[in-house]
Amino acid sequence: MAHELNFENGEASLMYVGDVPWHGLGTRLEAAPGTAQEAITAAHLDWEVELKPIYAGEKGMFYNVPSRQAVVRADKWGQEDCPVYGLVGPGYVPLQNRDAFTFFDPVVGSGAVSYETAGSLGKGERVWVLARVKGSNGEFAIKGKDVVQKYLLLSNGHDGRTAVQVRFTPVRVVCQNTLSIALGEDRDLFKIYHAPQMHLRLEHAQDRVKEILGYYDDIEKRFQDFAAFEMTGNRIARYVIGVFPTPTRKKGQSDRSFEEAKAKVSTTRHDAIRLFEEGKGNAEPGIRGTLWAAYNGVTELVDHHSRFTTPWQRMNSICFGEGERLKHRALEQASVLFSAN
Repeated sequence: MAHELNFENGEASLMYVGDVPWHGLGTRLEAAPGTAQEAITAAHLDWEVELKPIYAGEKGMFYNVPSRQAVVRADKWGQEDCPVYGLVGPGYVPLQNRDAFTFFDPVVGSGAVSYETAGSLGKGERVWVLARVKGSNGEFAIKGKDVVQKYLLLSNGHDGRTAVQVRFTPVRVVCQNTLSIALGEDRDLFKIYHAPQMHLRLEHAQDRVKEILGYYDDIEKRFQDFAAFEMTGNRIARYVIGVFPTPTRKKGQSDRSFEEAKAKVSTTRHDAIRLFEEGKGNAEPGIRGTLWAAYNGVTELVDHHSRFTTPWQRMNSICFGEGERLKHRALEQASVLFSAN
């Protein structure tokens, strides 16, 4: 059965293959789409964007703003609910949803990965596709039993600032934590901006994707190292302080507000330590008491215990927003702690 995703503060569409997602919404497909365009069409995202001129009004007169254009959804142009995704300069090149991820089709066609989910966030300003690595190379097990599945997250935005991006997004099966991974300072494996040479760069992107799939070996090693690292002594306290640092007082902030901010951080640290000990899968022999459990205590806190008004807000946070940044800091601090001992 198909459901239309109508989220507060925006509307989004979704398709998925296989098991019903946590929110129970979207269009379910029996078989994975063979192309990005098929995935986009199944998710009801096969609409277009276009550029419209901007005018400034004064004393009954309207003047064109020559250096700026508005990115709008073409099928809603002229309607009251037509979203304006962003204001862009003359060098901005629109990229339609059906074209944004076609560079990935040869990788799917090779059988290495498959399109599993596609959707949009907000009013369509960000479109994304989740691809799962297939076969025997599609997962690995920490300590031989804690399974992590390999995914790549592809996304594109129409706001004038968001590039075509590809990220590692492994998922720990036991708790469905989405793990934020970076190979260096940048969380994106690559970015392609909406510029005149964009389509040429997209044509060559598939070679880069094939190369980065091999980097999952480095990710597995890092996670295995975390699982072999015991959180003895005051290590767990040091870890959560690094992930959730004590807030600094803002200019003009009242005593009450500052104390409330510190109390909130203290509570969050306590929750992270509790999930380090009691989180899903963290009590298992070989996992209990390790840096791997500590890292997943934070990711579970972000993914499953944070409060959001809508499913859209949750997805946006854990994959692209504050939740994703927090999980990245959790990984970074875990790597720092491991390297220092």
